Amino acid sequence: MKLQSILSVKQTFLSVLPCAILILLATHAAQAEITVTASFQPDRIALGDTAQYIVAIAETSNSEKPTPERMTSLPIPQSGGLTLRNGRVTNSQQSRIVNTSVTHTVTQNLIIEATAPRVGNFTIPTYRFTYKGETYTAPAATLTVVERDANAPPPVNELIFLKAEAPEQLYIGQTTPIQLKLYVHEQVRYRGYESFDRNADGFTVSELPEATQSTERVNNQRYQVINWPMTITPIQSGKQSLNFQFSVVAQLPYQNQNRNNGFGSSIFDDFFNNRSERFNLYTDLTDVEVLPLPETDKPDSFSGAIGNFSIQVYADTETSRVGEPIMLSLKVSGRGNFDRITGPELPESSDWRHYTPEAIMEKEDPLQLKGVKRFDYVFIPEKAGKRMLPEVKFSYFDHTDKKYIELSAPPIAIEVAPSLQPQLPAPAQNAASNPQTSVASTPLQPTLSPEEALLTLDYRPETPRTTGFAILKAPLFYLANGIAFIAILICGAILRKSRRLATDREYAQQQAAKAELKASLAKAKQAESQGNTADFYRHAQDAVRLAATKRYRQNLRAAELAQLEPLLPETVAPLTRQIFEQADALRFSGQTQQADLRAARQQLDTILKAL
Repeated sequence: MKLQSILSVKQTFLSVLPCAILILLATHAAQAEITVTASFQPDRIALGDTAQYIVAIAETSNSEKPTPERMTSLPIPQSGGLTLRNGRVTNSQQSRIVNTSVTHTVTQNLIIEATAPRVGNFTIPTYRFTYKGETYTAPAATLTVVERDANAPPPVNELIFLKAEAPEQLYIGQTTPIQLKLYVHEQVRYRGYESFDRNADGFTVSELPEATQSTERVNNQRYQVINWPMTITPIQSGKQSLNFQFSVVAQLPYQNQNRNNGFGSSIFDDFFNNRSERFNLYTDLTDVEVLPLPETDKPDSFSGAIGNFSIQVYADTETSRVGEPIMLSLKVSGRGNFDRITGPELPESSDWRHYTPEAIMEKEDPLQLKGVKRFDYVFIPEKAGKRMLPEVKFSYFDHTDKKYIELSAPPIAIEVAPSLQPQLPAPAQNAASNPQTSVASTPLQPTLSPEEALLTLDYRPETPRTTGFAILKAPLFYLANGIAFIAILICGAILRKSRRLATDREYAQQQAAKAELKASLAKAKQAESQGNTADFYRHAQDAVRLAATKRYRQNLRAAELAQLEPLLPETVAPLTRQIFEQADALRFSGQTQQADLRAARQQLDTILKAL
């Protein structure tokens, strides 16, 4: 029996072996051949021009068309000073038929712009990367940069460029103005900008305002300058990166490379070459050193004001009555971070009861860095006599002199008269304990028989009540007091939130992320309505990061998928991966790709609800 079993197994193995060999051969034939090339195009440029560093991953198969794996980044080593940015991905495919044999080739190109700081040779050495689970090597590529010919046209980065004027050092919480300037050469026709982005995770940045225009001369060349005045406020200490990006549309002057060939140029050359183009412009990466506020000599009254201020304190009257409100006003004037200034807390007193102040800002410039902020406190006297409104203290940090300054206003005397409201009647005394008083105070009434009392009961007029509390029956009284109570609660919540924003860094970061999340969602909706796939996915990616920042109170504005996935609920992790992969692919793509934005928007809503 054992021998028969062994023979049966052997026969089965021999019958299956040819099929297994065929399957292995078919699988081997189905695997695509992958080749990797790397080069600069062109590989020789004049100083100031831009070349393209291109890594091409080509897959060739004789059985079926290969499916490329999305590549969003490469571990490119240092390249001796070259600046590499504005990467994108393109795909191409080709099929060849030779004697009924079909060969399919799919090529994925990773294209990155390269600029050089000086003349010379710049080499990106070989490096290894992973693709479809295998390791491949990108060959070395060299770019040669030569001096610009005197007759050559000026480079693009001299015709149109972007600058940001920001300080090198700030204190945390210090609001300061910056200038974002777009320089356009007089020979360039600026058509406008399509998108605006920023890399400023350590700051809160004001919205992009309406631009102003002027002219400047740079290197003896005339430029139109489009200026956006903005403000930044550091929310994290240490070195913080700050840079901005615009995608602009402009028409560059036609530069006829063959204008000295004896034939000149024609109107058709001008027509076909003077066309509007899209440019991605970047400010130079700026590192701002953010200093923490000193703890030494910090006054108890300090609540986050940074700048240079003065105060004025006054009451709206010098006399009052018990129960009648008066107003104590504090005016803070000067220049600084008014959005972070809150009304100081005033001490409690048995002579008064007071409420959270109402804040009113009177700005003197569009950036709200200069003006007057008034805080109105409502005080209600509890006792008659000469009463003193409390001393008011306000402190700020002078970032110029690097010290705290505390300002104070002395108490204000108020003459408080007794209330005009009638007092409650004194309780009646027991007739048994004081019979004389009871008899004397009781008017004589005619004695009525029970029958007379019954007959006259319905016709006896009711004695009117003369108490001072008739107002308590008026509905308007309760309505007015209810509105006042709600207003007090709202003012208290606003003050508490402002104070927490100034003292709790994590909470301030959470609230900033909440505001930025609303803006990103609005931009994503707009991109969806316009059918702009690239912008939608970019803003969707930002929205997920901001939602995670808000929930986990960590700065995840620039987090990659690998950093976010461990934090995400398991139900939305796959959806998040899809959005991030699509966003990263489109970020490097120079072509518009079609996608079902409605379904992508539903995915984004599901992720945000889970966060």
